Amino acid sequence: MICLDYRRQLLAGTGETDAMRVHRLQCASCAAEWTEQGAFEDTLREALQVPVPAGFAERMAQAQVARRRTFLAVAATALVAAGAGGYAWLARQDPLALACIDFVMKEEAKSIMLGAMPRAEAQAALAPTLALERLERVGEVKHVRPCPFNGQTAYHVVLAVPQGMVTLLVMPATRMTGRRHATKEGLHADVVALERGSVGVIGADLAVVMSVAGALRA
Repeated sequence: MICLDYRRQLLAGTGETDAMRVHRLQCASCAAEWTEQGAFEDTLREALQVPVPAGFAERMAQAQVARRRTFLAVAATALVAAGAGGYAWLARQDPLALACIDFVMKEEAKSIMLGAMPRAEAQAALAPTLALERLERVGEVKHVRPCPFNGQTAYHVVLAVPQGMVTLLVMPATRMTGRRHATKEGLHADVVALERGSVGVIGADLAVVMSVAGALRA
């Protein structure tokens, strides 16, 4: 396991696996990240000790089922589109999409270590391009932080969806048409146009990457 894998799984909030624990015990940086994350979760847990309204758990479970069904429907549509003639498009290695993959491989861990923006700042920063509330309809936002990318300021987002984790690079200054794709080192990137700017979706599962990109596409 490498530091990037450790930090992404730690952010997912699913608990520390044996492989993660072995890595942490050998890596001072990740050990510090684990301690900081634990302290934050303890503080958050104390702040959330409030009475739960009657029926809240049932309503949350129903909402999660509905969101999962919507996500799977979008994924199925994306795969059908690929089978209907999208393979040539998927085979192209776009430079911008490759740059998105390079960011995840080389810079994502640094962004996560630097910490996320406060929610209010993230809402204001993303609003003109890709509203935070829209992202939260697709999955759970784990991390938002501005970052230098491709000669501009982009926003690095880690998003948890029902099938796993994906990285987003929201690029307010990059206007484009169509869809761009690349595959490298086991990662896939799909870059799609927004009404203002564009967004790159990066992950290890092609179907998940395509479905998230399709859900966000303008």
